[in-house]
Amino acid sequence: MLSAMDQITADMEDYHPKALLLFGSLARYLAGDPGDHPPNDVDLLVVTNNTPFLVMKTDYGCAVELHSFTVQRIVGIARSLRYDSRPAALSKLYGRVLAREHAIDIIAAAMMLGPGYGDFGIEQIEVNGIGDTRDYSIHRVLMGDSWWGRLCRYATERRGPWMRFTDKMARNYDFDG
Repeated sequence: MLSAMDQITADMEDYHPKALLLFGSLARYLAGDPGDHPPNDVDLLVVTNNTPFLVMKTDYGCAVELHSFTVQRIVGIARSLRYDSRPAALSKLYGRVLAREHAIDIIAAAMMLGPGYGDFGIEQIEVNGIGDTRDYSIHRVLMGDSWWGRLCRYATERRGPWMRFTDKMARNYDFDG
């Protein structure tokens, strides 16, 4: 899996990603969290406006789950975390889970917010009706560390709905990463 990560990272350079993140069971394992089972796949999130079709179709010798986000989509999540009221931000995130039938937007938000994502109101995803104790914020930045760091700082600096207007007036609304 580690050699697959290295190869994917090298192959991804052609797509000029803003960030490439490892998350999931392998990231938790590499961080020292033994988890409930050994890693069985490589979970990656890539932020790029160039969909990495060839990387998605390549066999790296292990199961790879690659989630591609456009810059606009990931910045939209960060902007929602920054400005929307918590109920509005959470309804957007959980609504996307139903529409896409995957919790990747919630996982991306948890990675942006860090270990305190529960304080925002994001609840663990349940497995078979039992609360999931895995930490979804654990990740490793493989590419784009400084860009990802700026985006995380933008997302975690809560400004709330009332400050959105003043930030627009001061031209401080958009993420300029």
